[in-house]
Amino acid sequence: MKFLFPEFLYALSAIAIPIIIHLFNFRKYKRIYYSDISLLKEIKIETKSKARVKHLLLLLSRILAIVFLVLAFSQPYIPIDDQIIKSGNKVVSIYIDNSFSTDAKGKNGYLFQDEKEKALSIIEGYESIDRFHLATNDFKGHLQRIYSKEEIQNLIDDVELSPVTRNLSEIVLRQKDILNGAESLNKQAYLLSDFQQSVSDFSNLKSDTGISTRIIPFERINQSNFYIDSIWFKTPHRQNSVEETIFARIYNLSEKETEVRLELDINDKSQGFNNYIIPSYGYEDCEFNYTTYGTGIKEGCFKLADYPEPEITFDDYFYFSYNVAEKINILVLSNALSDTTKGIGAILGSVPMFNLEFSKTTSINYAELSSKNLIVLQNIPIITSGLIAELTKFVGNGGNILILPSTHTDISSYNALLGAMEIGSITKKDTTAVNVKEINLSHPIFSSIFEKIPTNIDLPAAQSHFKINIPSKSKFSYLMRLQNGDPYLTEHIFQNGKIYLSAVATDQSFGNFLKHATVVAAMIRIGEFSYENQQLYGTIGKNNSISLKNKDLRPENVTIKGTDIAFIPQINVNRGITTLLFHDQLTTAGNYRLLNKNKHEYSFGWNYNRNESDTRVFSSEEIQLALNKADLNQQFELVQTDVINVNSSLSNLSDGEKYWKWCIILVLLSLALEILIYRLVK
Repeated sequence: MKFLFPEFLYALSAIAIPIIIHLFNFRKYKRIYYSDISLLKEIKIETKSKARVKHLLLLLSRILAIVFLVLAFSQPYIPIDDQIIKSGNKVVSIYIDNSFSTDAKGKNGYLFQDEKEKALSIIEGYESIDRFHLATNDFKGHLQRIYSKEEIQNLIDDVELSPVTRNLSEIVLRQKDILNGAESLNKQAYLLSDFQQSVSDFSNLKSDTGISTRIIPFERINQSNFYIDSIWFKTPHRQNSVEETIFARIYNLSEKETEVRLELDINDKSQGFNNYIIPSYGYEDCEFNYTTYGTGIKEGCFKLADYPEPEITFDDYFYFSYNVAEKINILVLSNALSDTTKGIGAILGSVPMFNLEFSKTTSINYAELSSKNLIVLQNIPIITSGLIAELTKFVGNGGNILILPSTHTDISSYNALLGAMEIGSITKKDTTAVNVKEINLSHPIFSSIFEKIPTNIDLPAAQSHFKINIPSKSKFSYLMRLQNGDPYLTEHIFQNGKIYLSAVATDQSFGNFLKHATVVAAMIRIGEFSYENQQLYGTIGKNNSISLKNKDLRPENVTIKGTDIAFIPQINVNRGITTLLFHDQLTTAGNYRLLNKNKHEYSFGWNYNRNESDTRVFSSEEIQLALNKADLNQQFELVQTDVINVNSSLSNLSDGEKYWKWCIILVLLSLALEILIYRLVK
C-alpha cells in the first residue's frame, strides 16, 4: 500500500489528545459525609468498572476516528504493478478509431458506437477538475487542444466515421505531443480500436515513461471481407472503338473460396458483368474486356456484387477516369521535306491515331510547338541554338522528343542539345558491326509487345553507331542494348518530359533500324506514349492533388464538382505543370469533374483507402506479445473492454485500488460508535 499525500501521516500524532484526556481526570469532586458507607463501597466498585469500560471504548472510537480521518487525507491506495500515482489533476487523451473498419458488428453492437460509449464511461470515472483530449483519424484542427470533462463528452457525441486511416504510431505520437504540452504531471492515454494488422505498427511505437497508455481492443464478430484493391489497363493508351482489357484485383478475406460478380459502368452505362472465383485469403486479377466508343472523357466504376454477408461495403466500388484522345499530334522535323515522308514519317503516318505534320528546320512555327505531343528530329545535321532552346522548353513543360541522328551529325550541336537536357553526350561513330543483344521487356514500350523473347529471335543489327555517354545523375532507361554493351535506344527523363535517343541514323549505312519489325513497333509505341495518360485514380487521404500539363487554369474559373460537393481548389503552376490541391475537401469516393468556365475539361476518380479493407486484426494475445517484443510493457497496458463496463472500476483501472472513501466511511462509523457508547453505556 502507498499514499498519495504521505505528509498528512504526521497528523497521526493527534491521537495523543484523546489519550491525554482519558489519562487525566479533570472532574472536580465534592466531599459528602455518610454515617454508613458499606453499601456505597459496593456501588462504587461496580460503577468504577463500568466507567472504565466506557472510557476505554470512547478512547478507542476517538482514536479510530482520528486515524481514519488522517488516512483519508493521505489517500491510501494499492498500485497496479508498482505504479505510483501522481498528485494533481490529470490530463487524459482518448483515441477513438473512427475508420471504416469499425463500422462492423461486435459483441455489444457496432464497434464504432461501442467505442464511443466506452470512451464516455472512461471519462465518467474521472474528476471534474481533470482535463481531456480527443484523438480521431481526422486530425482536425479543433482536436488539437485540451477540453473540460463536459466539453469532451460533447465532442465524443459528435464523432463520425471517417475515410481517413492512420497508423497506430501516428496516433500515439499525436497523443504524446498534446499531453507533453499540458501542464500536468499525471498524463494518461487510452487507445480504443479494433487494431487492424495493416495499421497497428506496434514495432514503431516509442516509449514515453511520462505517459501511461491503456490499450482497449474491440473485436468484430465477422472478420471476413471482399474488396476491389486496384485496377489497371493492359495497354497504356486508350483508343476509340477498340476493345480494352482492364484488370481488377479482388481480395477474398474469408475462409472459403467464393464466387463474386464484377460489374462495370462507363459514363453511367453498363458494360456488362463477369463472375470470378476468388481463393480463400487470396486475390484474383480479374480480366474484363469491353469496347470504348467515342472520344473524350470517360468515367468508370467497378462494382462488386453477389457475395455472402457484405457487412463492409465501402470498398465494393472502385472509381476511375481516363480520356480517349481524338488524335495524337506529332511533328517531324527534317533538313528537307523529302526526308519527312520516308523512314519514320512513313511508319508513324500509317497509324490513323496520329495527326502527323512535317516541317523543315528552317521554317518551324515555334508558337505551335506546345500543341504537339511528340517532336521527331530525323536526319538533321546541325541543331541550331534557337531550336535547342525551344526543344528544351518543350520537354521541360511535359513534351516528348525522339532524336534520330543524321549520317553527317554535327556532334558539338547535338551535344549542346543533350547537355541542355542533362542526357550526356555522343562521340564519334563506331563502325564496328554489332547486333542488338538485349531488349528491356520490363519497360512499358516493350512489355505490351513481348511477353518473353523467343530463343532464336532476329534482332536489329547496327553496321555503325554513335557511342552515347550517359552521366550517372541522368534519369534514363535502356530500351535496347548492343552486344558490346553500348546503348542502341534509350529513354531519358528531363523535368516533366521525355527524350528518346537512338544511337543509329535512319540511313541504311547504319543498319536495318527502321526496317526491323521490333524497331517499327517501338516507334509506334513511343508515339502512343507521347499522349499524356492521366492519373487513373487516387486515394482519399493519401493523394490530395492532381497535376496537369499545359493547362491554363485560373482559380476564379475553376470548380471541382462531385455528386454532393463543389469547391474551388488551390492552384499552383510550375514549369508548365498545373497542380490542383484539394487538401481535406475530398471525403467521399466517386468521380469528380474539373469545370473550367463551366466546361467539363477533366475527370478523376477518387477511392477510399484500402488499408481499412484488410479486416484482419490483432487478438489480445497477439497485442500482448507485440508489446513484450517491443519492450513497451512499462508504458502500455492491455485492458479488456469488459473491465470498463462499470464506472467505479475505472478509478482502479487508472490509479490502482484507492481507499480514501472507505476511510471517510470508517470515520463516520467511529463517530457513530462514540454516540452509541454515550447513550447505551451508563
